[in-house]
Amino acid sequence: MTCWNILGLTPDADSRAIKRQYAALLKKTRPDDDPEGFQRLREAYEQALQWSQEQQDTVEVAIEHMGETVEVVTEHVEETLEQRYQAAMANGTALFFEIHLLHRCVDGELNAEDARWAFQAFNWLTAWQRLELPVELIDTLERQHRAALQQPLRLALEQKDESAFLAAYAARDEHPWVHNHPHGEWFNEWLAKLLAQSHFWSSAVFDAVCAGQGWHGGADPNCPADDWALLLKRQQGPAFLARQRALAAEPPYSPQQRAARLLLAPMSLGQRRAFAQRLSEDDWKACQTLSADIYAEHVVVAEAMPGGTVYFWQDWDKAMDTWPWVVALVLSCLVGVLEKAEFLAGNGVPTLGHGLLWSLAFVVGAGLAWQGWRPLAHHYRVQDEAFSQRLPGWLSPTHLPLLPVRDLVPGLVLVAILGYLFGPLASATLIAALALIGVIKRPGMSRHTPWTASHPRWTLLGAALGVVGVIALYAGLVLLDNGHRVVRNQGLQQWTERLCSRMPRSDAECQAPATQKQWYGQEAAQ
Repeated sequence: MTCWNILGLTPDADSRAIKRQYAALLKKTRPDDDPEGFQRLREAYEQALQWSQEQQDTVEVAIEHMGETVEVVTEHVEETLEQRYQAAMANGTALFFEIHLLHRCVDGELNAEDARWAFQAFNWLTAWQRLELPVELIDTLERQHRAALQQPLRLALEQKDESAFLAAYAARDEHPWVHNHPHGEWFNEWLAKLLAQSHFWSSAVFDAVCAGQGWHGGADPNCPADDWALLLKRQQGPAFLARQRALAAEPPYSPQQRAARLLLAPMSLGQRRAFAQRLSEDDWKACQTLSADIYAEHVVVAEAMPGGTVYFWQDWDKAMDTWPWVVALVLSCLVGVLEKAEFLAGNGVPTLGHGLLWSLAFVVGAGLAWQGWRPLAHHYRVQDEAFSQRLPGWLSPTHLPLLPVRDLVPGLVLVAILGYLFGPLASATLIAALALIGVIKRPGMSRHTPWTASHPRWTLLGAALGVVGVIALYAGLVLLDNGHRVVRNQGLQQWTERLCSRMPRSDAECQAPATQKQWYGQEAAQ
């Protein structure tokens, strides 16, 4: 242990700093409490003072005889710098020479050749460098050279330049300190995290780094365990994507195949929305797992998806796009009951109420039936998919094959029930309403917006139009009823309100047939 370690100072400390430090340590190390510690402190203090005085005298002599030995150490060839260092060693100023050279290196005043010689001659950033060097300068030098090593590697990955990264990685040998402890361990861990977290991936880059860093698949891969598992997963990424694309092209018989089809199949956004209506809870879990893998390891693939995100289907798993069926059922019931109404009897408005009651019963009944039918139909999804391949494509407005068990059977049952209760016009109204809503919805399905996204302006406009439509329908039915309703003193009135009701039956004016005045009463005179 040197006197500088005991005092906690660097060799370039002057006599004033040595005295001040000695006075501070003397309060903690008293002769009565620790005689041996006090003796060591005193000897270190005297040695430091002597060293400081000798170095000051030597530097002054060296400056007089050597001129620019200390001040000018740059812009010389390697041999000149070596000779000046040998002269400084002979004069006893080697430590000051090295410290001054370290200052110049940190300030960037040394060219690459002189800096390389200084690193090799003084073993900077290695276990063999001088202990007397200022810690602040060594820390600054370490940060600068680590940044110089990191920047080209990180920039090459950000620019997705494979050749530039390989060249920068091969140039690490120009920094021999990086192979020494603890810098080698630092560089190994940093490089693993850089590759694991980078959006760009190259198998050639991974193979080159594995060969250079000694990474392998044994029990000790010489790479951080978490990063190594992720790197292996990313290396297998092309094979993973190829396997998922193959699943997307197969018939969707399993949750994994359906998840791959929704995310990776070449379908339009509208077709993806239509396909999403057929997914179950297990299918959405498979979508979540596959989306997480693509988001973490295949950013380029994710950016090419609708909306630039792999989670474009967000909220689709919670959305129930059943309002077209509700609207179509209500319209069908209203048309059916109004078709059978006897308008000349003046009961159009009550008929409208009956239609609303029928539509409510149909909506509730169809909803309950669908809750039981959907899981049952999904249980036979494989057979349903096979049957759908035999159906003509024009049956589906989204160009996706309809599922007979899941889609056609419930629709045909509703059409048959409406036709049986209300007639063929109600069945035709159901089909026409669904087709019209599909045509209206189609432009919106090609935009990347969740089904549950709220649009207050359009929602209010639709609600207002609905209210106006209901009011107009009610007013029209009231006018229709009033045009065919018999009022007081009109038509076949009761006998007590007729003109001859209080006159003798034998009166000539009251004999049948009755006159217009007798029949219509006071209204005949108007």
